[in-house]
Amino acid sequence: MSEVQESENDKLESNAVLEAQEIAEDEIEKLKGDIVGDTLYSGKWIISILLSISKVPEDGWNEKVENDLCTLWDMTTEKDIVNFLVDNDFFKIAELALNSSEEPRFTEIILGIIGNMTCEPSVLDILGEKEELLETILRLLSSEDTATLVQILRLLRCALWNIQTNPESKWRANLRNSTFLREVVPFILKSSTNEELLIATTSFLRSSAEIDLPSGKTLLDDLFESSSFLPGMLESFEEVFPQEEAPYSASTLKYLEDWLELFSILRKGHQIHQEILQEDNLSRTVEILRRILSSFIDPWNFYPLDETKASCVHRCAEMILDFRWKGFLRADSTADIDATILKIIVSINTAMKEEEEDSKETMEELLKYLEGYWIEISKISSVDEIIKILKTNEKAVIDHAINLLKSKIPADKINGVINELPNK
Repeated sequence: MSEVQESENDKLESNAVLEAQEIAEDEIEKLKGDIVGDTLYSGKWIISILLSISKVPEDGWNEKVENDLCTLWDMTTEKDIVNFLVDNDFFKIAELALNSSEEPRFTEIILGIIGNMTCEPSVLDILGEKEELLETILRLLSSEDTATLVQILRLLRCALWNIQTNPESKWRANLRNSTFLREVVPFILKSSTNEELLIATTSFLRSSAEIDLPSGKTLLDDLFESSSFLPGMLESFEEVFPQEEAPYSASTLKYLEDWLELFSILRKGHQIHQEILQEDNLSRTVEILRRILSSFIDPWNFYPLDETKASCVHRCAEMILDFRWKGFLRADSTADIDATILKIIVSINTAMKEEEEDSKETMEELLKYLEGYWIEISKISSVDEIIKILKTNEKAVIDHAINLLKSKIPADKINGVINELPNK
């Protein structure tokens, strides 16, 4: 959507929309020729706006043109308006505008309109065939205007659906051939300080990583064959979350989920394992996981438990366990994280007795995984290491954790833990 203020949105130009209640019945038939599809929008007004777009280089950018274009941007949520624009060569007009524009706001709005239009699958196919326009759009990734970059990434996320449906899509070829895409996206992660742009970039990368190609690669590997994302991911996370945030907003949780899912997919490759062990990458990664998990100790932040929150907790625990299995981490370096997970286990157990049925399935699935996590951690930890994890928790948590281990690890090991715990 455009960023026109609400008061301005309520003041659409009188010649842009036909107010049916103000039109006499005998006049409706005369006006139907100017109505676009099943909407009440004026086709003549839209044509006049298309003409004003082409005149911006000559007449200049002004408030009226901006307001009119923002109105058109809002209108492109209507399928009939989108088809009308396609039929009236909007893509050709847009290409000329993008190539001549020296006004960032003008560029942003044109890209926003295109982004809305490509929510229609048929229009996405049409745009995929327009190589020169796509080259122009992708070249704009070199722009320093963050609003422009956000709109391009929004558009490219739509393109990913096209590629997922058809791996041989022209979109895939256009994206693969773009040097700007290959170089700019990793650079954004490493260097941008704009939260909205970092969130959009991470979302785009996650979606790319989740598309499997017939070759066995993911689309992410296909588009960024030689790129390393770990340093940029660490930088971007610390930029978006300079301090702990609780409770999390919906957009914050979506970013956390995208970041963790992307990391989880990258973790399957060999290259990232080498990078994790370089410099302070491992400690920075673990600190991120620690912060996320610690924030969910607070019931106000954790409940109601939905799939997004459950996914975040699951991925954090999964990554810690993987690092332990690979020998990247010692038990003492994650004892506090394991203690936090035990608190979350007990919290879920308690909540399951109180929550409504529609959340219990999510709780049960997460609880089952976290209990398995604790059992696996105990199997690869010594008696002393298990005690160190347990003793920082209160008695109710300790008792529950020990009960989970009974029959799951050797009897002498569990007895050793029980006998050595203080105040047993």
